[in-house]
Amino acid sequence: AVVSTQSTGDNVLWTKYGMPSAHSQFAGYFSMFIILLFYVRISVVTFIIPLAKIWKHVLAASTVLISLTVCYSRYYLRYHTQSQICVGLLVGLLIGGLWFIILEKFVGPYFPIIASMPICEMLLIKDYSLIPNALWCEYHCIKTEMRSRAKKYIRPE
Repeated sequence: AVVSTQSTGDNVLWTKYGMPSAHSQFAGYFSMFIILLFYVRISVVTFIIPLAKIWKHVLAASTVLISLTVCYSRYYLRYHTQSQICVGLLVGLLIGGLWFIILEKFVGPYFPIIASMPICEMLLIKDYSLIPNALWCEYHCIKTEMRSRAKKYIRPE
């Protein structure tokens, strides 16, 4: 962070760490990472959700709107200048994209090995990276388990 002198508009100056804006930086990171996650990693079986073709766009637009609201709030409250907010947003977008690429290309291939370590099994960490629709899979696994348990516990009278 860079120390800068800021004016609140009331001719009161103070010196704080403000470049780049940490809130804007996180907002940019969050938006970039979530949008890449939606469009690259998450797939939906279209016959389950009728609106499957537009849900990613709605969620992506929502994350952008939330991030822009956070950025505007920093300007509106006069905590940061426009340049501090823009630099923070750009740094966050860059870090979010880079982190997603690192996870996807370098860590992702090793995650099945990591998840099979004894400590991960003890903590019940699961690897869903090879399952295209984890929610659907989880639902059907639980439904199958419930049916098998119901057959064991229900006794005819």
